[in-house]
Amino acid sequence: MRTVRSWLSRLAGLFNKQRRDRELADELESNLQLHIDENVRAGMSPEEARRHALIRLGGLDQTKESYRDRRGLPWLDSLVQDIRFGLRMLRKNPGFTAVAVLTLALGIGATTVIFSAVYAALLKPLPYPAADRLVFVMKQNPSRGWTRNNVAGSDILAWRSDSGAFEELAALSTSSCVVSGNGETEEDPCEVVSSSLFSMLGATPYRGRTFSVGEDRADSPRSVVLSYGFWQRRFGADESVVGRSIVINATSYTVIGIMSRNFPHLYAAHFETPEFWLSGISLSPDQVSNDYWGIGRLKPGVSLEQAGRQMDAVSLRLDQVHPDGKGWRAQMMTLRALDTGDTAPALYLLMGAVVFVLLIACANMANLLLARGASRAGEFAARSALGASRVRIVRQLLTENLVLSVAGGILGILLAYFGCKAMAAFAPPDLLTSAPGLVNGVADVRVLTFALATVLVTTVFFGLVPALQGSRKHFAQALNAAGRGQSPRSLHFGNSLVVSEIALAMVLLVGAGLMIRTLVGMSRVDLGLNTKNVLTLRVALSGDRYKQPQAQADFWQLVVAAIKTLPGVISASAARGMPIDGWAGQFLATSDQPNPPAGQLPSANYIVAGPDYFHTLQIPVLFGRAFSDQDTQTTERVAIVNEEFARLYFPGQNPLGKQIRFESAYAGPSAWFSVVGVAGDVLSRGPAGGVGPETYTPIQQYPWLLAPQRLLLRTEPGVAPESLVRAVTEQIHRIDASQPVVAVSTLDSTVREYAVLHRLVMSLLAAFAALAVGLSALGIYSVLSYSVVRRTREIGVRIALGAQRGDVLRLIVNGGAHLALLGIVIGIAAALALTRLMTDLLYGVRPTDLVTFVVVSFLLAATSLLACYIPARRAMRVDPMVALRHE
Repeated sequence: MRTVRSWLSRLAGLFNKQRRDRELADELESNLQLHIDENVRAGMSPEEARRHALIRLGGLDQTKESYRDRRGLPWLDSLVQDIRFGLRMLRKNPGFTAVAVLTLALGIGATTVIFSAVYAALLKPLPYPAADRLVFVMKQNPSRGWTRNNVAGSDILAWRSDSGAFEELAALSTSSCVVSGNGETEEDPCEVVSSSLFSMLGATPYRGRTFSVGEDRADSPRSVVLSYGFWQRRFGADESVVGRSIVINATSYTVIGIMSRNFPHLYAAHFETPEFWLSGISLSPDQVSNDYWGIGRLKPGVSLEQAGRQMDAVSLRLDQVHPDGKGWRAQMMTLRALDTGDTAPALYLLMGAVVFVLLIACANMANLLLARGASRAGEFAARSALGASRVRIVRQLLTENLVLSVAGGILGILLAYFGCKAMAAFAPPDLLTSAPGLVNGVADVRVLTFALATVLVTTVFFGLVPALQGSRKHFAQALNAAGRGQSPRSLHFGNSLVVSEIALAMVLLVGAGLMIRTLVGMSRVDLGLNTKNVLTLRVALSGDRYKQPQAQADFWQLVVAAIKTLPGVISASAARGMPIDGWAGQFLATSDQPNPPAGQLPSANYIVAGPDYFHTLQIPVLFGRAFSDQDTQTTERVAIVNEEFARLYFPGQNPLGKQIRFESAYAGPSAWFSVVGVAGDVLSRGPAGGVGPETYTPIQQYPWLLAPQRLLLRTEPGVAPESLVRAVTEQIHRIDASQPVVAVSTLDSTVREYAVLHRLVMSLLAAFAALAVGLSALGIYSVLSYSVVRRTREIGVRIALGAQRGDVLRLIVNGGAHLALLGIVIGIAAALALTRLMTDLLYGVRPTDLVTFVVVSFLLAATSLLACYIPARRAMRVDPMVALRHE
């Protein structure tokens, strides 16, 4: 403690000594300045005045140097002095300071927001040991254009044992599970997983244990591992739940463990986060149905490409064993690529756009500082006359810029904090799932480091050149030109910055325009059905009562009949899945080709629908008839196909009366279904998914256990579908109160989800483009304003010699218009090259869309001319007598 007190005492003495030395040095400096001013008033030049003052004070420089030598931290004292002087200068110019700080804050804040998203989604390391060797394993059929398909148990076993690429390869299956007992019955997302999954991920439970190898066997007792959140919510954080039994899907499971709070689901973030994990995957070589997803860890030194080649060799051997699966190959993706595959292009695009905004802000700041430096030419000349070196002046100016940058950076980080919260609120679910840290925003240390680095880089970027420009002239030349504003050299540099700003703004405007056109196109696309006034919800039937398909069909018949009696309901129906919600492909054969070659089976989207399905969704039945209550197990099996199906599989023929049969890898072929109708095409994969072949079968006749889970109802015009949620739920619970009602939404909101990412990109690009245009206009205004000041004498002479006000207006506007035109031309060339990177995000519009380029060019030109007009009006008011007298 004595040593600490001694050091503190010495440090306090050092700072007190520095303060006294600084006060004495300031006093001597003040006396020197008084003597210099007195000599100047006596008619001496600044250089002579300084020399005589130094002689009179007996060598002030040597006196000051002696004080500097006695100081302990000369660089710190000098820095503090520069900062204090910079703060005084900025306080004297509040308008300039406010504009500069706000410009920097907007640029730094926007950049930090987007970097937060990019870092959280694309750069932040995954929280697993050796995460770079973890891969997600799927199947693809390149010849048929199919990608990201489930895999069979036989595939996983063969790849794991024969490819030699993996340390471990686990399987999982995603589902929805109904939990009963220990509270209200509820439906939750769940996963059935291999016992090796958690150990492969290096995950340790909070309580209990994870699955052991023996629990993979089909005859082993069923066990479950709970997520931390589910344990807290459902069981009130009761640790005694470990070892107890809970009922899931009408089956008893023993709770063996609780995962830790921070266990991430990023190994399969493409899917809904599970509330618990079930045992029960027992792989065998006879499992040929594609029911699973694979997650593996590559061996050290094995690349993704090498593993792919080894697995393809195994797949070729599997073709001989299972000819029906011919043509399927392994598809692997790193966990990062899988999770961010859809959002990565958008994030990279936004990062590039926000860097453009930051560059525009820096260019604008450089222009402002050049103009401000011109107005301080006299100050710099006086400093040079008093002996200040060029390095000293540059250091002072960079210090002032640093003060501006720090202020702008602090405000920018505050803006970024709220910006990250806003972005997380409007971001698509896929982005939030793959980047859960996005909601933390600038709280991450690496993001804050990025913001700090941005402040330092921008300080040098926009501060160094103006500082060098301001310190370049000889002081006598500067004094003579102090009243004339910027030099031609600095003016040319400022013009170059303005051209760059306009070019960058042009690129951003074109990008925003293309995204706006994309959203307009997506909103106008004909989905093939009417999404207005349609309510949807899901009931996943569970329990012994609904193990038979007929019992499930009877339940839905009762539900639909009850819903139709509600006031405001026009029609209702049940279906498996939901339109505009993905693709459920099914292999089939047709009566024209009853035995297609192995590996070449036709396929189509498979939809189980009830009576009134087409009426409820207003899908037109173009030929034949729709389903009715008479389509039961005792009548002829019927099916409806869409136009695309008829065109592909019955080209040039009447499809009515044709027959189709569905093929199942695990249940064999179904009976033949007769085509009784042709429905209009529906974009079941969303607005950007295109049209594919589709089949519809009645609820009472569907083969296998493809039970309907969705209720669809249409309300009368003026009746909001959401207003009937409570009444519909009550009707369902009157029939069976044990079945939870989940996933309640409108069909309109489901369609809008497809455009969430596009809407986010469009909104941010539009905001960035608007900011860029505003900054560019400010840049033109500042350059022309100081150009008018510099040319005051010239304008006065022109007016004195007879020039009209309109001539002066054209003179100034033409100068700004040339800069704007050059920037627009360069921007168009850059946009033509860069917008090609947006191709994957566009819909219904080309990257080189002529309308977008023309409209954006006129908009930017009009804004630039408006920015030119204001300083031109000022030039028109120049009084020639005042201008000449000033000169």
